[in-house]
Amino acid sequence: MPNEIFEPYCSAEEASASEKNKRLLPRPNHEGQPKWVAEKGMVNPKTLGKRKNYSYRIEIETRPGTGEWLRKFEIKPSNEPFRYAVPADRLDEFNKKIADIRIVKRR
Repeated sequence: MPNEIFEPYCSAEEASASEKNKRLLPRPNHEGQPKWVAEKGMVNPKTLGKRKNYSYRIEIETRPGTGEWLRKFEIKPSNEPFRYAVPADRLDEFNKKIADIRIVKRR
């Protein structure tokens, strides 16, 4: 099975910290809230809010089976398919599934 790609959009600060630590980190000042990720290409960043808060995309390459694990955290399969809210207390479990992290600045 090939590795799977997921992506959250975030601020420059959050992207830099995640790349440096090679793990998905909570959004600053939102430590107890879920971390939103989506399957690659499933989110239109123009719909997310203020551009400065979503100026980067973190491309997260995960080990096979991560998508199946994430499905239990799917938000609204009917109108927001392939988007997941990883609970704060399960973020470490998600991070163990990461093979690589790259950050990409939005154009």
